[in-house]
Amino acid sequence: MILFTLSGFRLAMRGKTKSSVSVVPLNCADKCLLALDSIGERMYIHVILELEGEVDPVRLNQAISSAQRAYPVMRTILRSKNFRTFREIQEDLGKGVLSVTDCAQFHDTDPEGYLTSWMNRPFNLWKEFPVRILLLKKNERESSLVFTFHHSAADGLRALLFIRRVVESYNNECSKNCESSEDIRINRKGDELLEFAHSQRARVEHYYRKMLCSLFYRFVIAAVPPPTRVFHDRQGQSRELGFCFKVVGPRDFKQIQSKARAAGVELNHVFLAACYRTVEKWNSMHGKTSKKIRIMAPVNISPKGFRYVVSNQASWFSLPTKPQDRADPIKLLRKVRADTIDATRNRIAFSLVYFFYFCSRFPLFVMKWMCHFLMITRTYVDSILFTNVGFIWPKLGSEEPAVRKIGDAKILNITGSAPVVTPMGLSIASGTYNKHLNFSLSYRPAMFSAEKAQKFLDLYLGEIKSYQVGA
Repeated sequence: MILFTLSGFRLAMRGKTKSSVSVVPLNCADKCLLALDSIGERMYIHVILELEGEVDPVRLNQAISSAQRAYPVMRTILRSKNFRTFREIQEDLGKGVLSVTDCAQFHDTDPEGYLTSWMNRPFNLWKEFPVRILLLKKNERESSLVFTFHHSAADGLRALLFIRRVVESYNNECSKNCESSEDIRINRKGDELLEFAHSQRARVEHYYRKMLCSLFYRFVIAAVPPPTRVFHDRQGQSRELGFCFKVVGPRDFKQIQSKARAAGVELNHVFLAACYRTVEKWNSMHGKTSKKIRIMAPVNISPKGFRYVVSNQASWFSLPTKPQDRADPIKLLRKVRADTIDATRNRIAFSLVYFFYFCSRFPLFVMKWMCHFLMITRTYVDSILFTNVGFIWPKLGSEEPAVRKIGDAKILNITGSAPVVTPMGLSIASGTYNKHLNFSLSYRPAMFSAEKAQKFLDLYLGEIKSYQVGA
């Protein structure tokens, strides 16, 4: 009787421990990005902080651990049960996710080459957290603090939210947006993105009809002919990425802003219009005709109550242009502005949420085959991806950054990069910090040489600076 009671007690405690494990469910966007990654399309987001001054690695590691406690998804590993994939929160952070490299200790180490190699190191989400961090000391005064996130755990804006928490924890500060450390998704049922999409019905007349028409247009009418590809002259199988970076100084940035204001458009409209014309010019330089060019651009949808939750809270616009649309830069800018406003007003980005949710109902191994089909056919993959995270940590009512230091070290600049899928070959990301406009080009060296990738980015920046926005 005693043995039976003890055995029953042990089984009860074991069951209690198992059921008390905290999990973070994957929303539909998480799962689709995870499926893409599982076929070798690395869904990584990189954010680089350029620093001047000393950073204490021990104190930094403690700040990172504090941020992981505040945002539990950053201390999870993947688990699967009954064809359902989810993230399991780990209480033991182990040695942490910080790596420290001092280039002075390795005389033959090229900082840029080392950084690219480190950024390309693959994740194993079944064994490690979806974030890793590198403190790369270039010399006695300069260093780079590099955050790499797996896109299936966070989008670009929420990645910045985590980084700011790290910096504030290091500085022993805490802004209002980091007072609560509770992730409302823990052990929650339902998909927050789908629920938020449903909540928009009252704001848009004939909501479901517009969602269905948008999906029908995207996957049936607009599928033929497929979008024009950015010209490249290489054929390789490597999944690694290369990176180019450019900084537009305050003076030139102010001129770009002034042009946009004078034309009554936003910076994003100028960036998108310039991107269309750059792809067309690039292809023309290499003897290729551009027909339909389609640009994919993330849209922040941020469900109510999830503003300070680190997750994927984005959908995407996918706006096409024809040669006649791109012939006149002023008409192109007006079209981009009108199409963006119309898509925003009618919540067109939410149509993809329904598509993602449909795909996410299948087991992960089925979704992998669906992703293989998309990559092989290339029909539904856009010409290029453009991401703009806007102003990074601005003070309220100002373009000045709210966070300038990490301890005694100045944050000179912040640059981010976006992932790339094979049919596109490259993607562009931009962001503004301390009145500097930063651009990064992520590209596949298997398709573009470093020289050609740099030329493409230079061509794009030249197009932005010389863009005629009209009256």
